[in-house]
Amino acid sequence: MGLINGKTKNWRKLLLLQILGALLINCSPVSRLDYNRNIPAFESEQKKSESIPLRRIQFTYQPPISGVENMFLAGTFNDWNANLTRMTDEDGDGIYDTYLMLPDGRHLYKYVVDGAWITDMQASEFESDGNQGFNSVIIVDDRFDPIYFRPGDGQITLEDLTFPSDYGVVNPINKRLLFTAWSHRDDVEAVYVLYKSKNTDEKKLNLINEAEDLILDYYRNEIQDAVSKSLRFCIAYQDGGQNKYLDAEGIKSNKPDIKSWFNYSPNLLPEFPVPEWARAGIFYQIFPDRFFNGDRANDPDFKEDYYEGMTNLPPSGKTNEEYFHLEDWEHIEGLKISPIRTDGRPDYYSFYGGDIKGVMKKLPYLDSLGVSIVYFNPLNEAPSNHKYDAVDYLKIDPHFADENLFREFVSAAHKRGIRIVVDMAFNHTGYEHFAFKDTRLHGEQSKYWNWFEWHKWPLPQEGPPTPCDYYDCWWGFPIHPNLNFDLQRPNEKENAISEINQANPNKPVVEHIIDVARYWIGKLDIDGFRLDVANEVPFWFWKIFREEVDRIKPDVYLIGEIWGNASAWVSPAIFHSTMNYKYFRDPVLKFFARQQIDAEIFQLELAGGRYLYPLQAVEVMMNLLGSHDTQRFLTLADNDSRKLMLAALFQMTYIGIPHIYYGDEIGMEGAKDPDNRRPFLWAWPDNPERREVHAFYQKMTRLRSNFTALSTGRFRILLAEGMSLAYLREDKDNTLLVALNNSDHPESIRINLNQTQTQDLNRTNTYKKWLNLLDDQLYEVQSGRLEFNLNAFTGAVLLGMKKSP
Repeated sequence: MGLINGKTKNWRKLLLLQILGALLINCSPVSRLDYNRNIPAFESEQKKSESIPLRRIQFTYQPPISGVENMFLAGTFNDWNANLTRMTDEDGDGIYDTYLMLPDGRHLYKYVVDGAWITDMQASEFESDGNQGFNSVIIVDDRFDPIYFRPGDGQITLEDLTFPSDYGVVNPINKRLLFTAWSHRDDVEAVYVLYKSKNTDEKKLNLINEAEDLILDYYRNEIQDAVSKSLRFCIAYQDGGQNKYLDAEGIKSNKPDIKSWFNYSPNLLPEFPVPEWARAGIFYQIFPDRFFNGDRANDPDFKEDYYEGMTNLPPSGKTNEEYFHLEDWEHIEGLKISPIRTDGRPDYYSFYGGDIKGVMKKLPYLDSLGVSIVYFNPLNEAPSNHKYDAVDYLKIDPHFADENLFREFVSAAHKRGIRIVVDMAFNHTGYEHFAFKDTRLHGEQSKYWNWFEWHKWPLPQEGPPTPCDYYDCWWGFPIHPNLNFDLQRPNEKENAISEINQANPNKPVVEHIIDVARYWIGKLDIDGFRLDVANEVPFWFWKIFREEVDRIKPDVYLIGEIWGNASAWVSPAIFHSTMNYKYFRDPVLKFFARQQIDAEIFQLELAGGRYLYPLQAVEVMMNLLGSHDTQRFLTLADNDSRKLMLAALFQMTYIGIPHIYYGDEIGMEGAKDPDNRRPFLWAWPDNPERREVHAFYQKMTRLRSNFTALSTGRFRILLAEGMSLAYLREDKDNTLLVALNNSDHPESIRINLNQTQTQDLNRTNTYKKWLNLLDDQLYEVQSGRLEFNLNAFTGAVLLGMKKSP
């Protein structure tokens, strides 16, 4: 115990929790559920025609100490969200419990007690958590009674679902109010909204069952010209002659009094704007050191003091130590296995000399590819080639550019209609960051002492064997000391605090980061930030940050790096969107690259991402096939460029912003980091297969830019059978039908256009001819049916034609 950085840390309490673990867990069928529970997430290969049973599971836990303030259950069923599934002690007996409805299978979990992650030592199985600890495992199977959902049985189950009174349910967008609701799949026959404005009669809005995922049915409809009006509403569910109602107080069997209905007003829920330039955008991610060397004069020379003693080959007997060095552009073998190491590990310390001058010289290339947003990995000064270990956020790394050159580059990009988004890691700095360096040298006498969480000081002269025993660092990496945002909590407890009045803000840290935003957006004129490990920074800070960047540049774009369900962060108060790993890349890999699931499961796994976020945020999600943190798509697809091009076709025609990781458009390969960060292969035109991939990307980006229906049009699945998928994209100007054959043999695609009618998509059967925009082939509708053939791993983008072209 003691005061460290102005925080009281009860280390004995945390130690007891880790040693004793969970004392009690009962996993058994229960008769009651707790309202406001998380929607379970899981992976399955079951088909739509099969009923997917859920089972009611009770988690019960008695902490080994008293005085617990907050307790949560986190696991694979809620994307490891440490602040979502709360456990409560309603009768005050010291035992906390919660209830979930889970599908069959293995589910990993931990308890989160006042920020401490606790393994349940009473679990029957364990798996490594990847951080020198273990996750507990619960196996849900036929030991628990299943619950099947059947429409018309009069049973309506809502109690385990979360219904936030926010943009996920009622969304003011473009002068209309868009209502969204969900139920367990096949549980109800109808869902509708009752609403009433002042001095008007009560009205009813039937919601349309637009989509489903593996667990839920999604319902949506809208009221026109209602954004500026205040109204009250409740959601009603109907099944087998029975009704349930959802209002601000919870779930009710009888129609509630209007006084308890949800309250909407433009003051309570203002519109959630997203930048128009982002909605129509195409991302291109550049790892700066590896794109193009435009100025050899600024190549790394490793003369900065933080490279001292680390720029020569290690002496004999220390062959597994690394050193900083400049590598020839064509030499990539060290990114797979280092030539100087004996343990088979790759070379993480090599540089290749890419810089901003190089990107500026290649702006015509990016322009010809249809790129409208360049997303850079960090550009701030740092010792590493990835720059996530910042020395100074307010300084561009001198081996990339100086300030004047960077401003010249931004201006040149803007003249071509290309926006600039820069990566920033505000959760942690680098070991050589000026403030952390000062604390290392001067201890508590440093004016930056409270910027970090020191456990003990000074560091041993030879360096401690486990540096993070001395200071708080990100995931145990000593080069990443964590910033200290809240002076009254340890780092692991900071992130869940939503309001600033609940925290003791570390004002110098907050002001410094706000100054960083002012510098990059205001002075350097960039257009947005991609924010690294955004879920490990307090909510209240992001709200301050968003308010400030909006003030500097109203159409700025913020995207958070969150690998799971990011609905808690996607809002007008925090981020416009997230990197869409969970609801895009994950299912895309399983379907296109690995072919682990069929089209039916693929479209079910996609669906949640279109309904759990506000529609305008869905339109600006970063839909990526890969990044600097993942293996390249082509490598995962067994180097089959047909699979890459088919995945790109889907990416360019799906809702959200397509993201190209530099080199994907020429079929670059790459395994795990750092092999996925190879230098760009500028000799690609010498290879016919790479030329074919590049030409296909160019064609698809042109289509994306030419038809607004592909970026902001409505989306509807038409066909999902076997490995064949077809869907519509439609707006007021055009209707496009996209079809994909993700199999290794030709397929015949048959679509009954008379069955595609909905309230929103109602023009498909008015088109008698459809033009394939990829090869100019024309298809005619016969008796309301459209039929055509697709070769293996190919697709078509058909434009509805009322007249022959």
